[in-house]
Amino acid sequence: METERGLEQSGTLERGLAVLEHVGQHQEISTNAIARQLGLSRSAAYRIVGTLKKLEYLEADGVTGRVRLGTRLVELGARAMAATDLHRCAPRYLASLAERSGETTYLAVPDNDAMVYVATERSASAVTLACRLGTRRPQHATSLGKAWLSALPEPDRLERIRRMKLDSLTLKTIIDPGRLLDDLAKASRRGWAIDDVENEPDVGCVAAAVRDHSGRPIAAISVAGPAQRVLRRVEELGATVAGTAAALSLRLGYVRSR
Repeated sequence: METERGLEQSGTLERGLAVLEHVGQHQEISTNAIARQLGLSRSAAYRIVGTLKKLEYLEADGVTGRVRLGTRLVELGARAMAATDLHRCAPRYLASLAERSGETTYLAVPDNDAMVYVATERSASAVTLACRLGTRRPQHATSLGKAWLSALPEPDRLERIRRMKLDSLTLKTIIDPGRLLDDLAKASRRGWAIDDVENEPDVGCVAAAVRDHSGRPIAAISVAGPAQRVLRRVEELGATVAGTAAALSLRLGYVRSR
């Protein structure tokens, strides 16, 4: 194939990184299979694998000879994780999301039955909203809270809703536990949650959960703005915010299982 010929002609660094990524995708694989699947010559594949084994980026099974990712990569991954922090990484993702959506974006973290707003970015065309950093809002009435709840395992979600006080903040706040659980199940399936003027009058929001390296939801990000503007773009904004949350989760070390 054209891409295979391109890889064979690439520099040593590019080929070495391609081999590492390929091994990571397959967990364990033979060097012959690496050569065949990446379109490398057997001699080039064995040379690259040999170098990566010597540097401890790959290691070989003593029985099958198949290679897997080595301890050096584990160490590098741990260092990368130690240098990664939600509050350090989030602003550029929020800024990009604000620019693409034309609205205001928020990052919030859970605290008991509330979400605490800890970061925000605005586009040039965004309308000023009342919510300030440090503000607490109930999880059941916000897209941020519902996004976080929808990312929990179903038994945890059910237990939380059963004990949660569902106060009405607007005429559209969902205060029936059964309806709320149905809404959260829909949000879980599609990957993003909606605040349909449920938290404050005339404001609509769309949010998605952010996960840490273990897959645990630790925060949520949202796009918020005038309801008539946000809710008519809900499908577009939902997909955009979900993609941004997934990218931030990946930066925090979360790799979704296939």
